[in-house]
Amino acid sequence: MTENQHFIDNGDGTITDTQLDVMWKKTDSFQDIKKWVNWFKARDYADKTNADMFAGHSNWRLPKQAEAWSLFDLDKINKDKYGESIYLDPIFAPGSVGTTWTEDTKDSSALIIQYEDGGQVWPSQYANLSMAVRLVRDIT
Repeated sequence: MTENQHFIDNGDGTITDTQLDVMWKKTDSFQDIKKWVNWFKARDYADKTNADMFAGHSNWRLPKQAEAWSLFDLDKINKDKYGESIYLDPIFAPGSVGTTWTEDTKDSSALIIQYEDGGQVWPSQYANLSMAVRLVRDIT
């Protein structure tokens, strides 16, 4: 590992974030289940990932706003499921959705971070738009 290396590919479908001391799933929910998910379905996906003990862990969760936002990087280019550029480190598997749900909620809305443009929006938790989640877990 170089002194300033932000991400480490663990070779088991996970990426360690050395700056935040968290571990990310290398793929998002759309890549894994081939379906769009609303916020509730994103939580169900996390529950199933935990029940399956993905990569030997059962503490996968939706990211917090700051965690999800930390993945947006104008200096890094990846390709989304449509082949369009998104600002997500290419250490993550290409072909993801350019958004992630977060655990942050207010009223009946939940925060989405967009890796296409860095936008942060609050759609309904029930929204079945083109959305997915990238799971994270604490490692400290």
